[in-house]
Amino acid sequence: MKENAVYLLTGGLVMHDVGKLTREERVFLAGCIRAVTMADGTIDEGELDDIDSILEKLKFRDYEECLVDFEENIKDEESFYEYARRIKSREARDIILETIYELSLQNGMPEESEENIFNRLNRIWQEK
Repeated sequence: MKENAVYLLTGGLVMHDVGKLTREERVFLAGCIRAVTMADGTIDEGELDDIDSILEKLKFRDYEECLVDFEENIKDEESFYEYARRIKSREARDIILETIYELSLQNGMPEESEENIFNRLNRIWQEK
């Protein structure tokens, strides 16, 4: 993830337009944003502001609709990671990983639960 070091050092998320992602990829991205935000079991006003900021940077206009689809179809951790295996595009994977990493850094160091999501997705997507 050498590219991640570059975007983090420049102070923010690479400006991706998630409109280039497929619906399935955007649904999973919405679910990842929710999973990282809720990883510690709570969500506060600051985290909601962080989500809004990231959604704006990504031009993620249909986030709410994608999140509804995600929540209707992904009911547990196992199905979450099964869905991750369906994401084949390297560009989509990078956008998802960059987004959740950026989100996890909003309050300084990532929480262990947030980092676990990032690391597990990264491992899944490195499998041959």
